[in-house]
Amino acid sequence: MKYLIAFGFFIIQPALWIGVIRSYLIHINRLKKERGIFNSAIYDDFYEGRHFVRMGLIFGILASIILGGFLSISLEWLIVYEGLMLIGLVLIPWWLLSVTIAGVTSILTLLMPNISQLKPILNWFAGMGIHSAAVDPINSLILFVVIILTTAVFVNVNGGRFDSPTLVRNQRNNKTAVYKFNELTIFPFLLFVPGDWFHTSFPFMPLFQVNHHFYAILLVPILIGLKFTVKRSVPRELLKKLSKSMYLIAGVGVCLAIAGYFVPKLILPATVVLLLGYYLVLGLAKHADNQQTFEYSEVMDGVRVIGIQPETPAAKMDLKVGDVILEVNGIKISNEDEFYRALSTNSTYCRFKVRDRNDQLKITESAIFKNSPHEIGVKTYTKLSH
Repeated sequence: MKYLIAFGFFIIQPALWIGVIRSYLIHINRLKKERGIFNSAIYDDFYEGRHFVRMGLIFGILASIILGGFLSISLEWLIVYEGLMLIGLVLIPWWLLSVTIAGVTSILTLLMPNISQLKPILNWFAGMGIHSAAVDPINSLILFVVIILTTAVFVNVNGGRFDSPTLVRNQRNNKTAVYKFNELTIFPFLLFVPGDWFHTSFPFMPLFQVNHHFYAILLVPILIGLKFTVKRSVPRELLKKLSKSMYLIAGVGVCLAIAGYFVPKLILPATVVLLLGYYLVLGLAKHADNQQTFEYSEVMDGVRVIGIQPETPAAKMDLKVGDVILEVNGIKISNEDEFYRALSTNSTYCRFKVRDRNDQLKITESAIFKNSPHEIGVKTYTKLSH
């Protein structure tokens, strides 16, 4: 029964439902952009929601089983974290600050007792009847490392799997496609919150007592996600490399947590180092992307593939976003209109001559839907409506 109440506490959390709404709005915005560019969506399905639910369940179960019986957080940490999470989800739609929110929360709660400028926050907590309970600061560092690690897993599993382009102008004012990874999840983490506040304010909450101290059992909503734009690289490859760098930061975090367990004075600087390290790997990934000479821009000697619709003939061919189709059924093409006219020369079959992003030529072919060249599934820069 206690765990059902803890689950109910998680379900009624506003952060969870705002996260669900945010994920849905990301989906709707993507569909709107795809239909605006191509007159039809590349991915009609709500894969953002599927990833939200699946990854949330996996992270919640694994994190709670492995660490849920060992970690406790202060009520101050919980309130600051959920407040910052709500602000981030509602007021900063152009960014996903999952790691930042966790890092800043840990830094603020570690500094509160020692920085006079932060004393008003403690006084506000005291006015609500919340008084600091003894929680080992190492818990906040461990939780921060868990959030970095789960972010790395989330990006590694989902990053670059769905290449949905957004059109922008490059320095030469030519249209070019960029690919945005913009997904999130919120997972339930079983944590203990010490103190009498829950006991007196919410006596129905699952509680237990150790040495005359009460602990509440809560499923705390933890935000995971990333918004990252790939301009020149292969999205899947760049995001996989980024996730490996995040794994490295998490590994450093594990070492720092072990050191912090024996030397508590290291916990605060370790948290700062991990937060800065996280932004360093993001900056290095953006720099590596910008250093690429390739662009997903329009071309004069063919048509650039900037999207491939699933479950279509194009999805079965050896095509990648960034490829340039030079010939269709032996006919040279230079724009989308010529592309579809050349496709129409054979009602059931097509053969492409393609130049890839490394300027290598290849031939690819496939059967197509009979007398339906516009359903081949190749998305290019649209010049005429079809």
